[in-house]
Amino acid sequence: MANTGRIAGKDLYVSFGGVDVSGDFTTITVREEGDLVDVTAGADAYHYYITLRKDGTIDYRGFYDGATETVWDAIAVLTAGTLIIGPKGTTATYPKWTWNRAIVQSRGAELPFDNAVTVDASFQMSSTCTEGTW
Repeated sequence: MANTGRIAGKDLYVSFGGVDVSGDFTTITVREEGDLVDVTAGADAYHYYITLRKDGTIDYRGFYDGATETVWDAIAVLTAGTLIIGPKGTTATYPKWTWNRAIVQSRGAELPFDNAVTVDASFQMSSTCTEGTW
């Protein structure tokens, strides 16, 4: 099987509210789910569902940049803004995922005794994802 379409996270680009929050080490996890309504009738042998709407979260983790508070300030809890992810970077024709409205649901920092300091945030999707290219 050809592997020419595979990418590595080293080129990942992330911005929130117009601030580049891409770190030297950034991890993004996108999870979408759908709300379903059970409309099973009494005689049905299996549950029957219909779709209602989509929901999801985007989890972010990156190195804390001790030289600036920019990323920490950008991911303040309850901040709403545009979230843009470039899984492969920002080169022309590369994929670009945009949520015109996402809300920072939570953020945190891990300050271990003998390892790298990281920050994390969880964004609640509040709009559909527009898939395009740079």
